[in-house]
Amino acid sequence: MDTREIFCKNPVIISDVKAWAGNNLKNAGTIEVEIGFGSGEYLLRRASEHPDRLFIGIEKKPGMITEVSKRAESRNLDNIRLIETCAEDAFNDLIPSCSITRAYSLFPDPWPKRKHNKYRLFTKAYLRLLNNRLVSGGEALIVTDSEEYYRWILKQTSDTGFELENGPIPPQFDTRFERKWIKQNVSTFYRIQLNKAEHIEA
Repeated sequence: MDTREIFCKNPVIISDVKAWAGNNLKNAGTIEVEIGFGSGEYLLRRASEHPDRLFIGIEKKPGMITEVSKRAESRNLDNIRLIETCAEDAFNDLIPSCSITRAYSLFPDPWPKRKHNKYRLFTKAYLRLLNNRLVSGGEALIVTDSEEYYRWILKQTSDTGFELENGPIPPQFDTRFERKWIKQNVSTFYRIQLNKAEHIEA
């Protein structure tokens, strides 16, 4: 039985994480995960363009969860699941090893003050966990408006099992944050593409 059919009968919002049958994700076909989907433009667009894939959105803000859920339902998108939690907990507790094909995070909080650096997500430890959750040949995309954060993430990537493609890029995602920066005359963003080359045990 295709377990993806079971997921698509569930509500958009995964409210009972204890009932989240994470191990079944390995049999759910192609899965994409957006870390911190915000207003959900990119997540909804991807889900609309790829109805044969399962999309999981992770977000800590309940208001965003509710809004994106309504928009997904209004568009009859039955291939989106939204989880209200932090990314680290989601990857530790809900997503099993070698289960997702692609992960992405567009304009994550750079926590620019040095005293707040400890709150940054893409540490070496987290990148190794992310590697573990990706299938062989899977990929992760990080895009930031902060050159300092971009360079900090690059320093975290050694010994994480990824091959990198990185560099400046023009606007291309049409998200709320990207439009915000464009209005402030920012025309260059920073992309880190992480391609899984070897599996890391977590």
